[in-house]
Amino acid sequence: MIFLNLAQMQDQVVRLLEENGFHFVKKAGLKHYFETPTNNLEDDARRAKELIKAQPYGSVLYFNVEVVK
Repeated sequence: MIFLNLAQMQDQVVRLLEENGFHFVKKAGLKHYFETPTNNLEDDARRAKELIKAQPYGSVLYFNVEVVK
């Protein structure tokens, strides 16, 4: 599982990740938890970050993606 800290454009980012194989699990404050499409959590966290940054709004969002430990 990974989590994403994100304050803005939450609905759009959740939708983007779900369209790309991630499954939204829950939200706790600014943390959004996702099940990943593969078992390689580090690669999936990197892929989620790349997907967000590739969007027109991605370069102006302040966010981070981490693996749940």
